[in-house]
Amino acid sequence: MTMGQQVKPQVGALLELLPDWIQQLIRINSLIAAQMGVVMTDFHCLHVLQQGGPTTPGALAARVGLTAGSATRMVDRLEAAGCVTRAPDPKDRRKVVVVPTPEGLERANSYYASLTTRTHQDLADFTEEELRVLIRFVERSLASAVEEADRLNAGS
Repeated sequence: MTMGQQVKPQVGALLELLPDWIQQLIRINSLIAAQMGVVMTDFHCLHVLQQGGPTTPGALAARVGLTAGSATRMVDRLEAAGCVTRAPDPKDRRKVVVVPTPEGLERANSYYASLTTRTHQDLADFTEEELRVLIRFVERSLASAVEEADRLNAGS
């Protein structure tokens, strides 16, 4: 935004609400991680695996912002909790990939069942056009967040 440019009232209202919404989602994730007996970063790892499928410990480390050594300990904790297994990498048998277990994913998903139901209810009266607008906003915001995280990570 350039100097003197007006912010639309709706943009200001949205930007005011987003931090509180994000904070509550972080709070939910923290509570679920604690109930699962893992730390928050471990829980993020499980989400990455659920979204993208099996991957190497190094790729997981990059996605959740850990060193290779920390990622190894994270995978050890998740394996001990029954949430992941290690398997030979089908592309390079000298490497391993981390594979989410169906039980681990089901356990994590079960904690979200109530929120998922409520979210469906929250979105039920939105029109198709309103939903398309929301999707466009979330896609753009996600891309901006990824770019910002990458920028911050490059500076560290």
